[in-house]
Amino acid sequence: MPELFLKDEEIKEIFKNHIKIESKVMSIETLFANERRTKNTVYDPYYQRNYVWDNDKASYFIESVLLGTEIPPLVFFNTGKHTEVIDGRQRFETIKRFKDNNFHLTKKGLSVFNDLKKKSFDDCDDNLQDVFWDTKLRIIEFSVINEPRLDERKEDQIKKEIFRRYNSGITPLKNAEIEKAIYINDDTTTYFKKRFKEDKEDYITFLDLFFSEREKETKGKAITLEKAMQKVRLFLVLHNLPINYYSTLKGRKEVIQRFFENLSNSVSDVEVLYEDFMSKVRIVETIKLNLDQHGVNHNKLVFECIYWALSIMEKEKININSVLNSGIKDELINFISNNIHIYTTENSHFYKEMKERYAGTASFFEKHLGINLDMYIKNNAEKQKQLKVVMNNSPATSEIIEEFESLRLNKPDASTTTIDDICRFMNRKRFLLRPSYQRGESINKMKSSAIIESILLGIKLPPIFIYKRTDGISEVVDGQQRLLSILGFIGAEFLDEESNRTLSDKNNYKLNKLRILDELNGKAYSDLDEEYKDKILDFNLSLVTIDAKINPQFDPIDLFIRLNNKPYPIRENTFEMWNSYIDIEIIKKIKGIAKKHDKWFYSRLQNTRMENEELLTTLAYFEFKKDYPDSNTYLDIYQRNDKINFRVKSKTDITKILNTASEQEEIKNKFLKSIGKVESFIRKLKVLLVEKDVRDNLDEYLKKELDIL
Repeated sequence: MPELFLKDEEIKEIFKNHIKIESKVMSIETLFANERRTKNTVYDPYYQRNYVWDNDKASYFIESVLLGTEIPPLVFFNTGKHTEVIDGRQRFETIKRFKDNNFHLTKKGLSVFNDLKKKSFDDCDDNLQDVFWDTKLRIIEFSVINEPRLDERKEDQIKKEIFRRYNSGITPLKNAEIEKAIYINDDTTTYFKKRFKEDKEDYITFLDLFFSEREKETKGKAITLEKAMQKVRLFLVLHNLPINYYSTLKGRKEVIQRFFENLSNSVSDVEVLYEDFMSKVRIVETIKLNLDQHGVNHNKLVFECIYWALSIMEKEKININSVLNSGIKDELINFISNNIHIYTTENSHFYKEMKERYAGTASFFEKHLGINLDMYIKNNAEKQKQLKVVMNNSPATSEIIEEFESLRLNKPDASTTTIDDICRFMNRKRFLLRPSYQRGESINKMKSSAIIESILLGIKLPPIFIYKRTDGISEVVDGQQRLLSILGFIGAEFLDEESNRTLSDKNNYKLNKLRILDELNGKAYSDLDEEYKDKILDFNLSLVTIDAKINPQFDPIDLFIRLNNKPYPIRENTFEMWNSYIDIEIIKKIKGIAKKHDKWFYSRLQNTRMENEELLTTLAYFEFKKDYPDSNTYLDIYQRNDKINFRVKSKTDITKILNTASEQEEIKNKFLKSIGKVESFIRKLKVLLVEKDVRDNLDEYLKKELDIL
């Protein structure tokens, strides 16, 4: 019987002698307009997850294509009979959907080409279609070479191994990190950050009012300051938007961004803006102290609403300090005490809850200040006109395409540089690994170890994108986490955002949880044989360098965001990830059951993220664990409000069992048996739910009965 999982020596042999890796560049027209090529391209092999991008994410990607900005390479596997898309299915299918007119570009998805909203490919003019067809895509293609050819199972495992390496370890940017990059050159943001760093008391007061206890514990971290700045920007402009309008918006972030940009561009004295801001924060702090003295419950939503009301008072030329008059202050404390339920943190971002707390707060201030705040709650025609002016102020697509033409014409080829050379560049202070818009170190030792293992196996890494400034300094736009993994392992220095020499947070870390070269687990770089050290130092990294002298319009921050703002990454310990590498028999059986009963037995009706398959796998795991001594420890049972909830205590344990089942025949058969028992349970459940003779719409009937149960 063949091995279920490729073992160390075997997979090393395959990667050494049977794998060929080629880098290619192809236009979209070459890749998608050639009917024979498209027929031979499988973009949805079974180990790939579903297509998960919504039209907003798809529109943002198509906009990147039209701008001529860089996008991550597609990774193909050429089997000889056909080509499979190993990494890049979402990108590949989005291009295909767009050129086949299967979706319209959305307003929310477009950050530059606003006038393309609601347009499909055929709605675009000929010039724009030509721009689309001529766009070059980078491709990394793997293939099996040398006879005898690998058997089907081994080839399958090789493809899965490559897929997993390109899809695990992705750490997408957090919203606060994206906004850090967007506002890196904004004077208002820069000034507020500077003051928060200098006036620690102001910063701690702000966090104390508007952040949870858990968030306040990380006050020393850079990401917490970025989150604070997100909230500052919201507070500075929210009173300009009717709450009914804002609370129903899908693209709240984009609207706040546009209003803040208008404010920042028009402010004459940012110091005055800061002092006005903090004067309102201090009034809110005084109210909090009074609530504490009276033993009244409160939370950050109470203080957000009070700050919003103070901003309106300021706009209406009402003295904000009047709130601290004993009569109004005491009434406000009573109001909060009697109405704390409207400030519930559960579902606080939902329309109903948001409207209720702001409208409730407004009613108090209307009563005690004798003003009408309807225009700050309800959306009216006049306000709609003002909003349209703010939101639609952007140049035409043709102007932007022309502006970016130089970038498109001078799109650079990738060059190769060894890791040894990269370390040399670092010492010359000509290579800035962490420019100011970059985030901190976010990849853990396990994922970094997997990168070193890929290098030792000769698996090509995605290209590093470099922006060469006019002063000759090269900034790393994308690939920082990969480089930090390499430099941290070999113990090399790099330049931080202040151009100071520094070391990785995990300097000289030891390799762990390697799946193939497991004999190297626990070893640091200094412990490796010279052969392995040379292999690392001589490994060729692919660099794409964009020169500012040739591309004066290029914005490295925009590229950083577009490359790193990865929607819906594959998360560890989910069926999307298990699907990519667990034994095919287990995966097919679970998928088959999910498909058979998906009209009534499901976790989610729109099953794009494979939640239904994950539910079945989890139930099979429960069944599997029944015979083990620790079987009572796999559930976490807890109370939330008036409901008893339960969840899997450790999804990592499911992954471990699935890994073992892919390696050991006995465990595999036992898990398959557990899956069979889950299907038996579903059949029994079906019998229990059908209490009468149902001839029509059985699935709909079962769904309703299960919901009731």
